[in-house]
Amino acid sequence: MNKTLSFDSTFMVNPIRKVYMLIVKKLLNNKESIHDQLVLYRLDQENILIRDPRNISGMATGLHQQHIDAMSIKFYKYLENSINCNTLSIKNQDLYKLYTRQVKLKLAGILKCAYRIRNLTLDLKEIEIVTDTQTISILKEAFLFLEYKPDNIVWKSNSQLTACVTINALVMRFAAIVKMLISPSILPKEYYLKHLDSDIPTVLISMPRRRPEDFFTTYVEELGEKFNIVLYSHGSLKYVPKDYKILKVKRSSGILRGVFSTKNFCRTAESYITDILLIFSGHANLNTSIDVVNSIYTNKIDILINRQQTNVVDNFLALEAKKRGAFIIGDIFEEIFYCDSAICSSKSQHTESLNLALGQTGKVTYKGTSSLIKYRLKNFTHKQERYLHNLLGIDQQFKVIFYASDPVKEENQRYITEKFLMGYFSSLKDVILVIKTHTQDDGKVTNYAFLDSFCPSNIILIGDERQKNKIVSNRFKIFESFDFNAAVSSSDGFLTASSSSILQALFLGVKSGIVDKFKNGNYDFLVNYKATMLINDEESLQYFLENKKLEISDEALSYCGLNEESTNFDLGKHLLSTFNEFQKIKS
Repeated sequence: MNKTLSFDSTFMVNPIRKVYMLIVKKLLNNKESIHDQLVLYRLDQENILIRDPRNISGMATGLHQQHIDAMSIKFYKYLENSINCNTLSIKNQDLYKLYTRQVKLKLAGILKCAYRIRNLTLDLKEIEIVTDTQTISILKEAFLFLEYKPDNIVWKSNSQLTACVTINALVMRFAAIVKMLISPSILPKEYYLKHLDSDIPTVLISMPRRRPEDFFTTYVEELGEKFNIVLYSHGSLKYVPKDYKILKVKRSSGILRGVFSTKNFCRTAESYITDILLIFSGHANLNTSIDVVNSIYTNKIDILINRQQTNVVDNFLALEAKKRGAFIIGDIFEEIFYCDSAICSSKSQHTESLNLALGQTGKVTYKGTSSLIKYRLKNFTHKQERYLHNLLGIDQQFKVIFYASDPVKEENQRYITEKFLMGYFSSLKDVILVIKTHTQDDGKVTNYAFLDSFCPSNIILIGDERQKNKIVSNRFKIFESFDFNAAVSSSDGFLTASSSSILQALFLGVKSGIVDKFKNGNYDFLVNYKATMLINDEESLQYFLENKKLEISDEALSYCGLNEESTNFDLGKHLLSTFNEFQKIKS
């Protein structure tokens, strides 16, 4: 048995990647080994083995996605204690702490790989795993973390794969540092201050890059006049909010330190972490991010509201708040790694990962509605009848099902899922499947699935406008002003595997389904509450197409945080109350 298993790793530059994949193919085709053999390799940019029947990268892990998320955070903390992760710094800040999200995502890939190896090898007498030295090192750390001690695995380091990984790391580390030094930051270099009274608390909030004005009107204004407010916007504001003044970010110089530490030299678990930290496309914003946070904290900050801690600015804002003793409240839009208290739209957001962020003493409050969905649907006041039909020139007699793809790193699972959908829909005569790729997706996986489904004429592919120069094929239609909410609301049914846009569909009253062939459990609470349909085979897909949308109970809407204007939650009042409790505990 020769099998291959990929995991998401750092970018591999093209000439080296081609050599690397030739070696992987040669190992995969090796007939001389007397053992069952698994070739463990790094996911290449084109994922050229995605269609190979020997590729088991899409196999189920047997674990819920929320548990994987929590385990990856625990693994992140485990490595901080078991190996030396803090050798890289800039402006006296450890990159390991600044890039929590980026490291955590790669570690989640390592853990999934470890679980798949465990599942594969349970019934085997002996298996030989062939890969590079660095990968063996980080996987052994993962096995130690999981307390998994197999006696039927023979690790075999391949010198050619190790050479490719080592050379690539040196080239890409150097290129990443040079790019960081010469690339301009896209982050604004100003922030905003509204000062009302020195005797009231000062709240710090960062606003999203997209449509920050809508976030201001749907969120910041809810704080009322109870606080001084410091605002930082990741995107440029079209106007200066009333009563706010603009303050400039003070710039400073800084260089990376620790790059050439011996343990970071390409063959150890430490070197794997170093590659994650250095070979990252977002370095252009690194210096500015640190300057933004340092400038903001020249003001006295009493309360930090974090929507997410997925980028350096928001992560560093929280680290500094913790260091300075400010109150950190996480109003959960995306991932949060540490806070003193949390606000969730509903119980559905109270996950194992959030408990890790809160520790043992933090409190969670459920407000009943989702600020994220409210922000996303700002200015969407009415449905545009037959929006997709009119936009795409589809005959009015056809039904249109709209599928939102998501660029999760489980590319093999996404390929299998989308090929399954395309294969089924290709046999239907009166239904059109419209697939919209994510803003970060170049359409590669979707295009593979489309080709391998023999290019069905009733499948329409839409690429994102921000990927127009990178999209893999002209099969993808690209529109400069594609209205996602109008597309969802005008469709005859909405599908996704992992996108949070499922909540928008439910809020808009559209029939929806979660496609989950691998028991990952994404949004399974919606299925459990009969708010959406589970689609895991042809029978369930047929049921979805033939039946009307589910009647969603008030209890289900409440649990999902989708009650429309049915809450009396006062953000300003809650913030003041929890801040006062925090002050009492501190004193």
